[in-house]
Amino acid sequence: MITNERQYRITKSQLAKLQDAADNFDLQGTINKIGSELFAKAELDALNSEIENLSKQIKEYETLKSSSEVVFNVTSFNDLPRVLIQARISKNYSQKDLAELMGLKEQQIQRYEAEMYMSANLRRLIEVANVLGISISNLPDLKSQDKDNPDLINILTNWSKFPIKTMYKRGWFEDFTGSLNEALKHGGELISDFTHPVINKSFVSLNRMHIRSASKLDEYALFAWKCRVISLALTIKPKTKFESKNLNQQWLRELVQLSQFSDGPIKAKDKLLEIGIVLIIEPHLPNTYLDGAAFLFENMPIIGMTLRYDRIDNFWFVLLHELSHVKVHLQKGKLETIYDNLDSENVDKIEIQADQMASEALIPKDLWQNAIARFTKTEKAVRNFAKKLQISPAIVAGRIRYETQNFSILKDMVGFGELRNQFPESICDDC
Repeated sequence: MITNERQYRITKSQLAKLQDAADNFDLQGTINKIGSELFAKAELDALNSEIENLSKQIKEYETLKSSSEVVFNVTSFNDLPRVLIQARISKNYSQKDLAELMGLKEQQIQRYEAEMYMSANLRRLIEVANVLGISISNLPDLKSQDKDNPDLINILTNWSKFPIKTMYKRGWFEDFTGSLNEALKHGGELISDFTHPVINKSFVSLNRMHIRSASKLDEYALFAWKCRVISLALTIKPKTKFESKNLNQQWLRELVQLSQFSDGPIKAKDKLLEIGIVLIIEPHLPNTYLDGAAFLFENMPIIGMTLRYDRIDNFWFVLLHELSHVKVHLQKGKLETIYDNLDSENVDKIEIQADQMASEALIPKDLWQNAIARFTKTEKAVRNFAKKLQISPAIVAGRIRYETQNFSILKDMVGFGELRNQFPESICDDC
């Protein structure tokens, strides 16, 4: 795309040279030279294709320059970068003119346009759109798909509502070396930089979410946590691309059997990576009430777990619950984010199914119905049944405690205090 007069002149010169080369192309001579009619014609086709491409770019630029009353309709966030450039040209603003209106250097606008605004965060895109008189607040991509969830644009334009103090204390602003007061002062810039790698890579998916929670959530903290989890996940390279067929019953049985080892949660994280699923442990932020979440980001499943409860039985249930979402519910273009507060009884069909699948994967129903441990509730029976299934006794004890709603029994068998010490990243002062 031609973005300025200099490029326009260069492109016209290139077009003239290519047109001359095409007009004087000696097809027969080229065939004789390279010994192939097919490749000779391909060479001429390539010339004509480039001529057509440059001609379209020149025509578009000239049309924009001569049409100051063009109305630009932005129907998708992905179209926005091109529309911003078109609108600037149509208004007869040079890149220098726009830079001055924005309070930026001309070189910055040149870089933005050269890379189609890929390095610009959402706040900057909104600023450019406002200067050019383009409204993007009603873009479908920016509107929540759920009437009960906030619009993303409202979240990102109200940066002061983010838990900046907590994010600062946890070291989430990795390249920022200033004090807390300085972080609060520059909060808008920090939040934009913190969120934009996630937004720019997969913006449209961010509003396609499902939330299980009975409590009123802090949506700003929730979104910050999501960006943190995804950013960490993007630093990890799975060994293979995820395929749903690999997340089968046999694989899940092998996964659950890792629970019999003291470092089973660590082994589980590695096993997930082998089939293309990234597991990130990140403590929840205040007022989010999260146990876990499942994301589909650029076709990569990501599971985030908070270890809100430091118990072995809870780890395995949350993990299998989120894996159920990955297997059945996450779908590109439809549902790409699921947040779970598993204490919530405010459940729908999706959550009921994930609960059932997790329970079945941990302890098959046909084995559990007649298990002695289910009726005697003794430590010996729990250990014997767990040994038979080759799983952690914590899973069996946790099932009994949950089904009976008697949390005073078997409390020494569910692995209190044995989880977070396996994941140092899960330990924080404000969790």
